[in-house]
Amino acid sequence: MGTFMVARCWESHHNSSTNQCARAGDHQAPATLLALPTCGKRATGLSHVGELPPARRRYYPFDISNWLQENICMRTFEYHLFVNKHQAHLLMECLKETRLIYNEMLESVKAQYEGKGTFPSKYDLETAFKGQGAHVPATTVQMLADRLNKSLKRFLAAKQNTIPGVGFPRFKKPNRWHSIQLRQYGKDCYLHEDKKHLIVPKKLGHFLKIKLHRPIEGTPKAVHLVLRADGHWYALIVCETEPRTQHLPSTCEHPDIGIDVGLKSFLSDSDGHTVENPRFYRTSQKTLRRKQRQLCRREKGSHRRRKAAHNAAKTHLKINRQRRDHHFKTAKPYAEGYHRIVVEDLAIRNMVKNHHLAKSIMDASWGAFLDILEDKAARAGHQVIRVSPRFTSQKCHQCGEIVQKSLSVRTHVCPFCGYVADRDVNAAKNILFKAGAPPSDANVHQ
Repeated sequence: MGTFMVARCWESHHNSSTNQCARAGDHQAPATLLALPTCGKRATGLSHVGELPPARRRYYPFDISNWLQENICMRTFEYHLFVNKHQAHLLMECLKETRLIYNEMLESVKAQYEGKGTFPSKYDLETAFKGQGAHVPATTVQMLADRLNKSLKRFLAAKQNTIPGVGFPRFKKPNRWHSIQLRQYGKDCYLHEDKKHLIVPKKLGHFLKIKLHRPIEGTPKAVHLVLRADGHWYALIVCETEPRTQHLPSTCEHPDIGIDVGLKSFLSDSDGHTVENPRFYRTSQKTLRRKQRQLCRREKGSHRRRKAAHNAAKTHLKINRQRRDHHFKTAKPYAEGYHRIVVEDLAIRNMVKNHHLAKSIMDASWGAFLDILEDKAARAGHQVIRVSPRFTSQKCHQCGEIVQKSLSVRTHVCPFCGYVADRDVNAAKNILFKAGAPPSDANVHQ
């Protein structure tokens, strides 16, 4: 796992300690370098580009992937908040001030970088901007400094490893800033005893009505207040759950299965089952086209343009929610019913370069589905294995001969052995065979 990917993986697991971070190493090492906090006096605030003060942290060779899987598991639960007009006003003021503070932090970072070639540390940013914002809690300012610090580290890691698509942190516009981070659950915010209200600082409304449509699992660590495109506020509660346990092949009774994702059908498995492709974006494209044309006709800076942009954003939010719901419901039976789920290791970034299929590929969102499948399988004690997609669709599963066929040919007919099967089912069986697993005879689908 590369250094930059380690940083992204660490952030996606919602690191509960702001003192732990992934270091952008200067050389490749057999084990990932993980920054662990050390005791003692804090070092000075300046650090050269691409480096961190050696007196502040020590680095130990450590396998971060195994540590995340075996020792910590962070999950985020999203709940709907019902706020009154006064609370909504306070939250919007805090959202506005946090964005301005973040931009001021970034401006000071750029000024020092251009003048001295160094970056101020996270602690110096916290000290310089401490107490700013009449509607901003103190720990939220600390989280802003931590947020900017992580962005800078991602930029440096990408620069050192020549990873494309990651640039210097940008100033945030109002349409790119939607969250308020509360760092300490139990101190900054916590659930009321009636389980119907979320207690937050008085600057944010103090007593926010919340709907717990599902119980919280694990130990809450932090809360993010997020404003979605539908105009409603949501509380994202980050929790630390029990470590994941992996079932041993000798003790697990669940079979193995291969999955082939596609466009005509969303997926086909080696047991012969298929899941239809819902095509949520294609279905809503007519409505989205009409709303975007309305947006283009509105005068820039006008109230009607903001309203039209809000309507278009709500349509995008609906499509995203439909797609995620479909991914979760599709992944659950596979993650819980099979021990090893074998999928193709697809280079989706290269596949979307084909502009005849790019929109359909992005609409299916295979990458997001496979990430959800891996997470659910890990929590069930199972695993997802990625294999090379080479010749999975062209090879005959029965005899192993290569049978060339175009994408328009949906049925695999082998001229060597006479084997006939659906093209995607044959590919799913080849995918399972690549992992060295026998086909399953069980049927776990409802």
